[in-house]
Amino acid sequence: MKYYRLWVVAFLLKFIGSAWDASYHFKYLFEEYSIPHIVNTLGFALGAYLLFQEWRRSHYMDQFSRNLITIGYVLFLIGIPLDFTYHIAYGIDLTTWSPTHFIYYIATGIMIFGVWRGYYRYTRDVKPTWNSMHTWFAMFLLECLMFPNMQQENGAISYDQYIHGKSIASKEILELISDPASQIFGGIPEWVYPIYSVLMVALLTVIIIRIFRDFNIPVMGAVLYILLRFVGKATFAAVGYPTSYVPITLLFIPLFYLLFRKTNWMAGLAGSLVYFLGLYGIQKSGMLITPPLELWELVPVAIMGVLVPVIIARVKPVPLLKKNKQPA
Repeated sequence: MKYYRLWVVAFLLKFIGSAWDASYHFKYLFEEYSIPHIVNTLGFALGAYLLFQEWRRSHYMDQFSRNLITIGYVLFLIGIPLDFTYHIAYGIDLTTWSPTHFIYYIATGIMIFGVWRGYYRYTRDVKPTWNSMHTWFAMFLLECLMFPNMQQENGAISYDQYIHGKSIASKEILELISDPASQIFGGIPEWVYPIYSVLMVALLTVIIIRIFRDFNIPVMGAVLYILLRFVGKATFAAVGYPTSYVPITLLFIPLFYLLFRKTNWMAGLAGSLVYFLGLYGIQKSGMLITPPLELWELVPVAIMGVLVPVIIARVKPVPLLKKNKQPA
């Protein structure tokens, strides 16, 4: 298991580097060799070493999983010069939703899925449970899917500080801000974020349940994600970096599938409604500084919650995760 524990360390370094990077760019201008980028690169390098070992001689992965991870790495490497070029052409990147960033997200998602698939096949004789590395890989994939929302989550507190004259952003950053709300939130329509959140979390939850026949893994993956986000928030606050709103109500989506013990539209609807109304209640109460939200967004959020389990139920299980012989 040491091999897959090292993969957890590699993805954890990428998790830390990415979260740090999202905070970093709300305080400083873009820099190629910033410490967050270095931490992210260390995780990337550790994973590359582990992948290289499998190419030398396969011990822990089947050929398809190894090739899938390789595709993710190649795609990520292609994204690096493209992202630098994008920054050179358009200056400071004001959104996590840029085309070159999505290359990173897709590539990282492919890597995580490939490693997770390899782990699932390698442990084929053990029933998947939440108290295993399955929870870690579920968390890493959730973080990868949710990372585009970091613009809004970091922006929530940063915007509040800005309008109250307490911004901790550098002078260079403040001089570039001409349209505070749009630029701090990345220029993406606010209604995109909650709909995207429900869509991605519901998809991941339902697919995990269908594959592993376990309702606990997506719940515990979400719990671990929220816990690590709070650790990051506390750390950033302690060292004077921008902090973010932690999306705590996302937990309700997998939690309601667990409570219903079914992946049906009722569980999806209940989870999405409680997720949104919980967030809306926090915003209106002023309990926490949350991302912007309007009540009408409840309708598309509810529709997403209903549609995801209904559509996934009509899709035949993907044969990629069939358990067969583990690698020699």
